[in-house]
Parts: sequence; C-alpha cells; structure tokens
Amino acid sequence: MRPIKLPESIFTCVLLKSLVLIHGRYLDNYPEFPNVYLPSLKNLHLDPVDVDPSKLLSGCPVIENLKLILQKTTREGSYVYAPTIQMPRTLKSLTFEDYTSLMEEINVREIYTPFLQYLRVRTVASPKLQVSAINFPNMVEAHLHIFHERLEHGVWVPKLLQALRETKLLALKYATTQLSFTQCLFSAPAFEFPEFHRLLKLEVHLPCFNTNFMLNFLHNCHVLEALVIHIWGYYSHPVEEYNGPTPPTMVLNCVTSYLKSFEFREYQDTADEHEFIAYLLQRGLVLKNLTIHLESNLDQETKYNIVKGLSAIPRRSTICQLNFIDQNPI
Repeated sequence: MRPIKLPESIFTCVLLKSLVLIHGRYLDNYPEFPNVYLPSLKNLHLDPVDVDPSKLLSGCPVIENLKLILQKTTREGSYVYAPTIQMPRTLKSLTFEDYTSLMEEINVREIYTPFLQYLRVRTVASPKLQVSAINFPNMVEAHLHIFHERLEHGVWVPKLLQALRETKLLALKYATTQLSFTQCLFSAPAFEFPEFHRLLKLEVHLPCFNTNFMLNFLHNCHVLEALVIHIWGYYSHPVEEYNGPTPPTMVLNCVTSYLKSFEFREYQDTADEHEFIAYLLQRGLVLKNLTIHLESNLDQETKYNIVKGLSAIPRRSTICQLNFIDQNPI
C-alpha cells in the first residue's frame, strides 16, 4: 500500500480541534516537514508517526489532550529518532509511550506541564534517557509503567515520584520480564517517599512484599482511602532486599482514620504478608473491605489454612468484611 500524502492545509487549519494520525507514514512524501499552525487544536493522537513529533507539538499552542506513541521499529525496520521532546505546557492530559530510548545516544523527555491532571507513562529506562518534570499541583491521576534493564538506569524515577506528590490516584505498574519502577525504590538507600497529602487511592505492583517498604510508603499517604497491592515477582525474579530505613513505630494515620478498602493480589502468606494483613485488621478503625486474591499455584490445603488463619485475626473495625478469592479453584 502506497503512503498517503495528506494535504498540507490540514496542518494549518485554524478551526481544527482534534487530529488523529494512527499507523501510517503520512509525511514521507514531503520534501521537508510542512509548516504547522493549529491554533484551535485541543486533542492530538499520534500512534505512531515516523517523524520527530516536536514540530507538530510546537505548532499547537492550546493543546490540552495528547496521546503520543513512539515505536522503536516500523514495518520497514526504521525507527523514529526523537532526541528531545518538550511536552506542551498547556497539557491537561498526557498519555506517552516511548520505546525508542535504547536506540540513540541522547534522549531527553521534558514534562514541564503545570496544568497537567492526568498522566500515563510507559517507557524503557536506559543510561541514555533523561526525564525531567516540574511539580504537578493539579494532578488527579498518574499511572507509571517504567521498566529497566539495570536499576541504575532509573536514577530519575524518585524525582518523578516527588513531582507527583499532589496526585489523588497513583498507580505504579510492573513489567514481567524486566526490572520495574518499584525495584528502583527498593534499591535506593537514600530515598525518602514524598508527602502525599491528597492521595486517595494507591495501586502498587511489587517484585516481592516487604513490610518496612510498605509502611514507609503509607506513612506519607496521609488520607489514603483505598490500597491495592499486586505481587508479581516471586517466580520471575529473586526476592529483593529493601534498603530503606525502619518505619516509624506510631500507628499510621491513614490506617486508623481513612483506609476503607484494601486488596491484595497474588497473596502467598509469607511472614511479611501475614504481618501486614494483621496490622491492617487490628488497627484499621474504618476498614470496610479487605480482599485477598490467593496465589493460583498454592494447593488447596494451603489455601484452606491461609483462610482459617487470617479469619482468626481480631478486627478493630466492626464493619470490616474479609473476602477471599481463589484464582484457581478446584
């Protein structure tokens, strides 16, 4: 199929409000990139376009919603080289997937977007990738899926987390075959969790469970109402050592006064896991629902003993419902 040559007038349409360019080589037939001025454009979706998106973005002065996907390969085996990308300051919502950071010498990604409310980032950290961001005072939701070949490649990860401290929802996702966002936090001895004064829901995917890591995290989540923990690394990676400090001894304010819902996926009843569940049940004054998804490879006798043991733990909250979900029932 021959590439489609878009009329240049599309890139200077003063009334255009939304533009979607998906899976096409739209701009290959131009001797040079066309001039871009889209003064009304609010929504832009590029997935993928085989050009550096910087010129497109620079011609959109009022853009608010951006979905940008950079692939490392195309059908002909080439790739987009985008050494520097500056996200427009006017953005309110950004979905950014970048798979090109392993391809060139320098990749700079600047997210200086003070009005941003919704952020979804999926990228591969490499020694060549530099990510910088300002604080996001209006952040509502942040979903981060950042994975690494080596832990030292993610030195900017704690700084990005610090910039997101005003968010109301935070999801730290995992990768099954590579090192994840949370593994950088596990192995950063000087790392201190930001103060999350507005965070209502936290979803965190961990390579293994560590009580000290989780209590340190929750200590700074002052008004947290919902917590989801997903363990994924017991079989794909060795158990990680947590290098952070011993958590404070006082009972967490969010546990006693705010936490209403807790969900634990791939529960195996390790000593740390059991200790943490007991901590929530015995101290959670307003806890309504505590849901345990039993790890699918456990045998039925083990599952029965887990249910019996956790059900016997006294509950501080009189309205707490303890739910068990068998991922692989017989």
